[in-house]
Amino acid sequence: MKLAHPSFRTIILAGSLLVLASTTAVVLIAAQTQGSCPPIIASLFPTGASILDGQYFPGDMGQGNGSADLSFEDPICPKQRFSARIRIEVKHYGGETAILIKSDESPYGTVDRDADKALAVENATRELAQTRLTPKIEKLGNGEIVYVERMSECPPEGPAAYAARVGPMIVPNVKLRGVAWTKNAKVQVKLDGLISVELAKAAVAEVFANLEKADFSKAK
Repeated sequence: MKLAHPSFRTIILAGSLLVLASTTAVVLIAAQTQGSCPPIIASLFPTGASILDGQYFPGDMGQGNGSADLSFEDPICPKQRFSARIRIEVKHYGGETAILIKSDESPYGTVDRDADKALAVENATRELAQTRLTPKIEKLGNGEIVYVERMSECPPEGPAAYAARVGPMIVPNVKLRGVAWTKNAKVQVKLDGLISVELAKAAVAEVFANLEKADFSKAK
């Protein structure tokens, strides 16, 4: 009888969350017009990010997202301050929803972090394979990434600069997808742009590390 109790709670809670998700859809649409980025979302972006937007909806199941442009002291393309854009989506299971995460303490949890991460990697691999490049999968910090790299031209700078180099500047163009879990929070990352694989990995690794430090219980 004792073993059935947590399973029953999990089923009831999962059903309640489905109702909650459907009733909050209208709220999410209305809140998307807000221009400011909540601190909890801003805290996840890497150093040097110029935040474009963000939103976070706190609660037992907190959810949010945001986007930012990345800039570097030595831009990969001259006269182009921002070389890549990063987008994040985060979900936090707090309060009673923590029981939904499968663990030793909650063996009947319906959210399997390892399976969820594997599915995210599978979906990212399928998406990036459409580029006709071979996606590479790597572990990065507390998460995993999938990426492809090809070479592209920098945006035109003008006839004089073009002629001085006798042709366009060819630089790396990266598409990277990543996912990471902490104990009860998940972040998914998309990064695209004229950026080296090394810089892209460093930016995403910083997001994963920031997730570890984020205190969602204080988010508003």
